[in-house]
Amino acid sequence: MASLPPFDAPGDWFKGNLHTHTTQSDGRATPAENMQWHADHGYHFVALTDHNRVTSATQFAPQPPLLTIPGAEINARRGDVEYHIVALGIQDMPIAHNSDAQSTIDAVNAAGGLCFIAHPYWCDLVPDDLLALHGHIGLEIFNTGCRLEINKGHALVHWDAVLRRGQRALGLAVDDSHWKYPDHGGGWVMARAPRLDAPSIVAAIRQGQFYSTQGPEIYDVQIESRQVTVRCSPARSIYVIGDVYHCPNAAQAWDNAPLTQATFTLRAQQQYLRVEVVDMQCRSAWTNAYFV
Repeated sequence: MASLPPFDAPGDWFKGNLHTHTTQSDGRATPAENMQWHADHGYHFVALTDHNRVTSATQFAPQPPLLTIPGAEINARRGDVEYHIVALGIQDMPIAHNSDAQSTIDAVNAAGGLCFIAHPYWCDLVPDDLLALHGHIGLEIFNTGCRLEINKGHALVHWDAVLRRGQRALGLAVDDSHWKYPDHGGGWVMARAPRLDAPSIVAAIRQGQFYSTQGPEIYDVQIESRQVTVRCSPARSIYVIGDVYHCPNAAQAWDNAPLTQATFTLRAQQQYLRVEVVDMQCRSAWTNAYFV
């Protein structure tokens, strides 16, 4: 069996938060406090993404305690629709906030960065709002802050809706932490990269060489013909999700010992698959989608 990305990639696993705020916008933690918390809790990298500005990490910590990727959360619009776009790998704001959403994405790309759509459920976006945009890498499928604020943290329905319609969007779990309550440490990405530096991490995120998680670990996803095998940390449930209902039934632990491996046969009509692992505390981990 051949492993699917990112499990087939050389390098090491690096834990990172791609969406967090500081006192430079509406966060309660200073940039130095934000970075130190992530370093103290096993993160290898963090992106400071204050609203409509790029926060310089070295201005507040000459020797940051972990890799810090410059970024921003940029407000944008298209007609009456409001978007929040998280940009990574930029040094300055590439466009004024509240500009057209597609123009914002284009400006981020022209500046050498990458971007994804923040909290689509929180923003009340519908699939047509997402399908209207191109050039971003994907969308937030879990946002800790939005879940705690108004219970609109999951956007799995949005993700499957655009995947089903052919948009090969990556799915990212983030915190969007503002530090006004415990909204940090609830969702992150595990990136597979050859080195722990900003170009390598940004390239890994851009290429989809990561999985997202609230805690469970996914060790490998292998495929041969239409047989898919998943290996993971102890789990209550393992799902191989596809378009519509064209997917195999889940593997469930029920009253037995937790699962650490399961093999599935893809349905004949299945156009894509994505793996979700749920642990005994009902926390999830998600691979990106693979089109078959």
